[in-house]
Amino acid sequence: METRWATIDGVHLEIPTDCTVDQLRTVLHKPENAVLIAVTGDLVSVVHDEERPLSELVAGCGDTYYFRSEDEYDPGRNEILSAPEIENALKMPSGEETTFQRPGIDH
Repeated sequence: METRWATIDGVHLEIPTDCTVDQLRTVLHKPENAVLIAVTGDLVSVVHDEERPLSELVAGCGDTYYFRSEDEYDPGRNEILSAPEIENALKMPSGEETTFQRPGIDH
């Protein structure tokens, strides 16, 4: 199994490329309602399919991940987690993941 390095909630960890959101959440002891948000260059993905390997999703290319749970949500935590697109993705999930432009990136 291949592994790679990524930053998850501020900690640099080695993770298997084919792990799922559910597996990652379990290993990191995150709440069951925590949603995985991946940052890949200028894109942000909110993952809705928790059983599909990350390597099959845009989120699998992420170098930074955040788990966000409604219980622990702090809108001031950072610019990415306070993006309104995340709220929209959580209310109306579209497919396996919802991807949008990273906030603060000018094109």
